Amino acid sequence: MRGRRRALAALLVCILHLAVFAPRVGEWSSVLVNDFAPQAEAIESGDRPYGDQDLEYPPFSLVPLQAPALFTDGTDGYVEAFHWEMIVFDLAIVLLLALALPGRSREVISALAVYTAGVLLLSGVILDDSAIDQSPLALSRFDLVPAFLVLAAVLARDAARSATWSALLSVATMVKAFPALLYPALLRGERSWGRVAVATAIPLLIAAVVMVVWGDSFISAITYHTERELQIESVPSTPFEVASEFGAGAIPVPGHGGFDLVASGAGVAKWIWVLLGIGVYVMVVRAGWRSRISNLRLVTALLAVLVVFATVLSPQFLLWLLPLSAAAYGLGRENIVLLVAVILTQVMLQNYGEALDGEFGAAFVWPLAARNVTLLVYLWLVCVPVLRSSSETGDAGLGDPARTELPWHASSTRPTRTA
Repeated sequence: MRGRRRALAALLVCILHLAVFAPRVGEWSSVLVNDFAPQAEAIESGDRPYGDQDLEYPPFSLVPLQAPALFTDGTDGYVEAFHWEMIVFDLAIVLLLALALPGRSREVISALAVYTAGVLLLSGVILDDSAIDQSPLALSRFDLVPAFLVLAAVLARDAARSATWSALLSVATMVKAFPALLYPALLRGERSWGRVAVATAIPLLIAAVVMVVWGDSFISAITYHTERELQIESVPSTPFEVASEFGAGAIPVPGHGGFDLVASGAGVAKWIWVLLGIGVYVMVVRAGWRSRISNLRLVTALLAVLVVFATVLSPQFLLWLLPLSAAAYGLGRENIVLLVAVILTQVMLQNYGEALDGEFGAAFVWPLAARNVTLLVYLWLVCVPVLRSSSETGDAGLGDPARTELPWHASSTRPTRTA
């Protein structure tokens, strides 16, 4: 796709996103009003992020969380500034897809269409708003930040820029921890291990120094997540919730910023699901290293494993998947299934009031159950090709995926660079 056409596509899609999201700036959000804004104000006044405010995210999350407080006063100003900040990252993802994604016009336009449809559907722009927030989901969380960084890292890896991709993924890890588990995909075929190690270490060292100077420690953020129970939106919670519609005992209770499932056997189900997820993750990593499947598709498959096998599956996690999946599969069946999951997620959010009332109801349970089944189908669709590619290529697949790719679009075939 020629540069002028890419620029025109980027401009038109950016205008569309602005036209949709700009009028929603400043709308009420429970998370921003009750959590992020007060937390940012307290930290700005001298509180330690972890020791005093119990921040649950890695240290670099302070950048998107604190930046709105630096330029505004009061909660309303913070909400507006935060929304604009997320719009910037949304537009940055559009620009990456339009200008940096290799391929012909069809592939680029398809990727833009899938991402746009997904982010709008998941934000109550096309469907009704959720029962939790009035503002769009994409603007009231900061998940677009790691989503942008991960997409940029994969595209940099395809361009054989060793230091760039590893630094981007390291920064993404320090914003939200999940990108750390994507390293095995991008290390496949990498030749400049020294540069990767240095570029990865720098953001980690900066984060550690900041915490030492602050007199704080982010260990509490790790224990915060390890202590979380099975969340009601996670896949293994679904059988308990469906059973509750037929008289079984299962209820949602508030906990750790969401709702936990309380039911007989929920704890056992949680750990079975965790162990199963570890097994599938290892299997996909191993198969990916033996295959010639593209970086985009392998990272998408690994990320799908992380999302589906999470014991806490918040709706905004789908924002992690959307840009990568859009780039990897375009208008393929994989993204049709993913968009169905997005629609069902938004329907579930519209009926979240039943969970807020302390009990499950059909209007909440059935869309959620359908969403989770759909995500399992999506997981199958993106992971099976990785496993099949491994068995077909065998040991011959151990080369650099930037040099030999499977169809959708070809990655760069340029020589390996080190910057």
